[in-house]
Amino acid sequence: AILHHYTSGISTIEVTSKNADRVVSEFARFFNNANNSPAAKYKSYVVSAKNDPAKISALKQLLDKNGIRYGQAASTRSLKGFNYGQGKENSFAPTTEDLVISAYQPRSNMVTVLFEPKSKLSDSITYDITAWSIPYMYDLETYATSERIAVKEPKEPVVFAPINVIGKPYAYVAPWKSLQDVKWLSHLLKNGIKVRYAEEAFEIQGKTFGVGSLIITRTGNEGLGDEFDRLVASSANEMQRQVVPVTSGMVTKGKDFGSGGVRFIKAPRIGLMAGEGVSSLAFGEAWHFFEQQIQYPVTVLETGYFKSVNINDYDVLVFPGGSYNILDEALVKQLGAWVEDGGKMILLESAIASFADAEGFSLSKYLNDEEKKEADAKKEELSDRLKKYKNREREGISDIISGGIVKLQIDNTHPLAFGYPNYYYSLKNNATHYAYLKDGWNVGIIKDKSDLVSGFGGYKAKEKLANSMVFGVEEKGAGNIVYMVDNPLFRAFWHNGKLLFGNAVFMVGQ
Repeated sequence: AILHHYTSGISTIEVTSKNADRVVSEFARFFNNANNSPAAKYKSYVVSAKNDPAKISALKQLLDKNGIRYGQAASTRSLKGFNYGQGKENSFAPTTEDLVISAYQPRSNMVTVLFEPKSKLSDSITYDITAWSIPYMYDLETYATSERIAVKEPKEPVVFAPINVIGKPYAYVAPWKSLQDVKWLSHLLKNGIKVRYAEEAFEIQGKTFGVGSLIITRTGNEGLGDEFDRLVASSANEMQRQVVPVTSGMVTKGKDFGSGGVRFIKAPRIGLMAGEGVSSLAFGEAWHFFEQQIQYPVTVLETGYFKSVNINDYDVLVFPGGSYNILDEALVKQLGAWVEDGGKMILLESAIASFADAEGFSLSKYLNDEEKKEADAKKEELSDRLKKYKNREREGISDIISGGIVKLQIDNTHPLAFGYPNYYYSLKNNATHYAYLKDGWNVGIIKDKSDLVSGFGGYKAKEKLANSMVFGVEEKGAGNIVYMVDNPLFRAFWHNGKLLFGNAVFMVGQ
């Protein structure tokens, strides 16, 4: 293999050197054509300024890293274009505040790929994910139009207005909408600051805050003295979080801060499973989330010695995808008892399988009518046996989904979905399906086989996924089990899933 790499490398250099002039010419022509006459159907992509500023900022960082130019609409006029949220063409009117990414630029081909509403596959047999559209990845209200929109230089970003603390406010209030909010919460908890969240939307001092909004009251933090205000203000300013000091806990709409509708967030002690049987990729994604993205302490627990671990030292146990052979009947019962005493398990992807249909757990494998019939009859159609060997791979893909994007219905009144609208775009890498929880909360579900909005899904897989649970929470005694059939942290690039995982860690069960 090394010899082959060496030979092909030297051959590439040799042929390139012999055709240097043509290589340079073709290189220039490629980018000139992209800049002056892009071949793609859509010529402009409009990202609404109404989107959350943190999400737009994250998008700009991605575009900057890839050398993709963007600006703002030079004028306003009614246009027709593809509405990513609705999945169809309709009329829209860009504003001069909207972010516009034009296809008329050297990186036009990359722009087209990144914003492609529906992936174009030359063959459904693929080795990797088949959908990656940015508007779904970041959950951004976006339109794609075949018209060229004149673009002006973007305005200088509004300089963040630091919190101006006057006196000793009763509390500080902040919205809960993005990964940056999770990171800020992590910082507060690590510094011993007691934080609460609102179970319902409320209004105070003329400002409206949604469910999940953070409330940091002076009461309960008296031990920090004057450091309380400094720590809250300095961290919020450093992370550019929009925090509002308020003078009272009495709201004009919603539940007052002293009511049962405001819940305390306990700083969790987290154990993260690793080792034999655990997917190194899935483990790395979760570890990176804690240590690099939100900087929250986590203890790595190896499967090799997990049975000797005192799980009472932890409040949350995270099981990344994998094959957990250590989870025998006795250990499953032990974990169930730990949950009943107040623990929380977060199960991702294939880690769920060890608990499906287990005694004491409400999760059950999904059987549609056809599967039930087959299971009862214990037989197969004779015609199914008459398959051609050469078609084995193609016939097999009817049962899989290769990284397609699915639009879930979301119960955003549940803490697991705080900060989201009533839908969530999920990157689905498996056709595993589970029934709606009988005794629990079905927070994210697939209602219909047509909910696949982009990417490849085999026809059998899509049929099976209808009416299935993707994200759910089972309340078991004083604790909780969070089921995440899809991995919201996949490769750390599915930006919109990070708040969901943050909710699972910090909000659920508090």
